[in-house]
Amino acid sequence: MSLTLLSFILLAALIHATWNFFAKKSGGGLTVLWLGAALSTVATIPSAVATQMGNPIPREGLMIGCVSGLVHCAYWWALARMYEAGDISFAYPIARGTGVAGTAIGSLVWLHEPLSYTGALGIGAVCVGVIAMGYSRSGVRGKALAAALLTGLTITAYTLLDDRGVTTMAPPAYLAVETGVGAVALAILLRKHLHAALLPAYRKHWKTVWIIGLGSPATYLIILFAYAAGPVGYITAVREFSVVIAALLGVVFLGERMSAARWAGVALIVAGTILIKAA
Repeated sequence: MSLTLLSFILLAALIHATWNFFAKKSGGGLTVLWLGAALSTVATIPSAVATQMGNPIPREGLMIGCVSGLVHCAYWWALARMYEAGDISFAYPIARGTGVAGTAIGSLVWLHEPLSYTGALGIGAVCVGVIAMGYSRSGVRGKALAAALLTGLTITAYTLLDDRGVTTMAPPAYLAVETGVGAVALAILLRKHLHAALLPAYRKHWKTVWIIGLGSPATYLIILFAYAAGPVGYITAVREFSVVIAALLGVVFLGERMSAARWAGVALIVAGTILIKAA
């Protein structure tokens, strides 16, 4: 993995951790997340039109994007439940770690991407690190754990879909399809609640909505372009440096505690990232 690619993935990790922090800080409500998803869709349209203009939209890419959009709907739902039930320093590492492990296995089994021993060791270190960061001596809250694991499974699913999807159409156009479908699906899911809650939620959390709405597509555009330049298993693992950033934000700004196990997780994630860079 080149230094340039690594730098862009780490930038994506920083942006991702930041918007997740604000989502948690605001309460992680589904209405706020839907507003962010809707804004994400609008934000991606200009670049989608510019990159796809004059080219037919491939049927395969459209179908994969639609399926990924439905998975993203489940992702937003699980993310909201995760932040309602648990601290960001607990739930976020478990969700991202599940996503790394699932993607690594999926990319090996379904995408047939080779893994070197160094790369496999790096991915393993990242996975153990994020699990260590999610560990709590006081025990695991069932709802937070279940929501975090579900979030991780959706991450695995849409990552594997998107790795294929961006080979069929330009990443901005693909992103517009999947975010648009996801936002519409989530609106249908929230149809009884959304109308009354929409305006009050925006008035109260408009800064968070804009951070999510711009930060989420910026993060994923970087990652979609990265998928075309390197192995998806390595890229997904390096992204997990975001768990370090998210945990530190939780400690500094939300008063969450970092145990010795979680600091050990930080060290493992950094070591794993270095190993992946060397692979």
